[in-house]
Amino acid sequence: MSSKQKTPDFYEYYPKLFHNYFAEIDSEKIEVLCNAGHDYYLSVLDLDSVIDNKELNKIFRVLNLQESSIKKLSSIYPIQHIFWQYWNKRKIEYFEAISLEKKLWNNPNEENYNDVADMKSAFGKVAIDCLFALLKNKDDEIYNLLLESHKYFSIGFQLYDDIIDFTEDFNKKQFNWAVYELSRVINFSKYNNDSNTLNKLFYINGISITVFEKSIYYLEKAEKIVEKLSIDSLWLNTINEFKKTILQTKESVNGYVKVLEEKSRIKKKSIIEDHFFNFEKVNIDIFFKGLQFIKIDFLQNHSDLKHFMYLGGIEGFENETDIHASDTFQRALLNDCLLDIAQFFNLNLQVFIEKENQYIVERQNKDDIGAWSYFPTVQEIAADIDDLGQIIQQFIKTENTELIDKYCVKAIHIAINERAQPSGGIETWILPSANLTERQKKQDLFNSIKWGKGPDVEVVANFVYALILLDSKKYNFTIENAISYIISEQKAQGYWESRWYYGKFYGTYVCLRLLCRFPDKYQLIKQRVAEFLINTQNEDGSFDEDQYKNLSTSFAIFCINLLEFTELEKIKNKAQRFLIENQLKDGSWKAENFIKPKAHEPYKSRTLTTAYALKALL
Repeated sequence: MSSKQKTPDFYEYYPKLFHNYFAEIDSEKIEVLCNAGHDYYLSVLDLDSVIDNKELNKIFRVLNLQESSIKKLSSIYPIQHIFWQYWNKRKIEYFEAISLEKKLWNNPNEENYNDVADMKSAFGKVAIDCLFALLKNKDDEIYNLLLESHKYFSIGFQLYDDIIDFTEDFNKKQFNWAVYELSRVINFSKYNNDSNTLNKLFYINGISITVFEKSIYYLEKAEKIVEKLSIDSLWLNTINEFKKTILQTKESVNGYVKVLEEKSRIKKKSIIEDHFFNFEKVNIDIFFKGLQFIKIDFLQNHSDLKHFMYLGGIEGFENETDIHASDTFQRALLNDCLLDIAQFFNLNLQVFIEKENQYIVERQNKDDIGAWSYFPTVQEIAADIDDLGQIIQQFIKTENTELIDKYCVKAIHIAINERAQPSGGIETWILPSANLTERQKKQDLFNSIKWGKGPDVEVVANFVYALILLDSKKYNFTIENAISYIISEQKAQGYWESRWYYGKFYGTYVCLRLLCRFPDKYQLIKQRVAEFLINTQNEDGSFDEDQYKNLSTSFAIFCINLLEFTELEKIKNKAQRFLIENQLKDGSWKAENFIKPKAHEPYKSRTLTTAYALKALL
């Protein structure tokens, strides 16, 4: 059982949660009680650190905070006031809880756990005590119901806290109900008592759902008790909001498990036809091993390349399935790299690329716009110009422009004529400006509340680059306006910030790639990029932060190749050495955060990272 709390906001005003049940108490006293309570709460947190972690330096802070709290309480309650009897009772409760908690492993039953959770929240109950003690005509029924509700809330809160603190508590050998539940079904020694592995098993085996549901059960008990009083209060709102948090977390965990299951299922599904290209003539080990890794993933249905996501009903999604897997955009990115590698080694990709183009065409949206959605099975996601731009590039690069005429023209028209802004930017989502269908209205709503509306500079750059390749004269007006917008978005340090991609270098690369289609223009802008590259290379030759070093280093090398500045050659050589040194034994590079579909759920792929690294080493 964790002694570490999360410091929710309501601890700053805990007595206010119950004010409506004791409405005759004036607000000034409530404010004093809130301040006193928060001081004491902070002292308890520090005291826990002293007890659990031997952080003796916090003793003086504990004493100061408690002294401050007592002074504030004494301004309301004289020394002989009945309140101090409640106060002493809660102190005894709290210290008993600390003692009992250490014995839980000896007798880990639910009753003992609940008692400890209740008693550890003793000073939370003081918020109820202090209000009750001020009443002249005391109503024991309300008081007792609130204490009972508080008990169940504390149990639910502690169960949730144990889920969150699984690894920390396990390592500290503190009792934790989540750890205990897992220990009943799994032999920890089989996994070398590795806390991270055990934490994953806690979720994968479905035990987390059981603990989540137990937490929700107690919160609902807490809620039902105060509902009997028929009084709206911050306390009731707090229970409801916390229950929502747990339900959402439970949903995310459920989604995580389902995604793992779907990924495993797809990986095991046999490939009907192996049309991956022959690369036997590649005589450089780095490239041969890298291509081998990419082919293995191809033969496993691109289970690594695919982006899996759980989008459930709790978030408002209404689809035939909650689990979505897509690789249309990713395959277009991958193929762009493979085509460059094939050209370098003179490999024949004809059959492979025909199949890839066919694959992409088959995944076009079945509506009057066409084009492609990032997740085609999610009706709440509209087609976008990033997918469209990348696919146009593939069709051009593979000399299949007839596919553009057949499948892309209408979407291009809507994007540049109905979604262009005065700034020159073009909105990411391809939707008509008027007369939207019901499905399009829903997509537009989700753009507003979930995905965000554009323009997004890196997306504009990728799309407009495709337009330049396609027909620079025909789309000259759009191209010039878009370039003005892109230039205006360059940061003073020389890079472009991405909305949909991690790190500073993908956005910089696609923006620079566009500008470099004009060799004699935008020299100052290009020079800023060069200075950015010079100023930001890490000592080990890499670029950017650890979670996307390989990717960012690859994009930095692409930028250097585009600029063709002699002063950047040393930087490039150092960057390439970094990539070579970080290739793994199986030929891959580690999966790194790349695309930002939702907060805290990054898309990453060893396959895609590997493809970019290989391209950067050409």
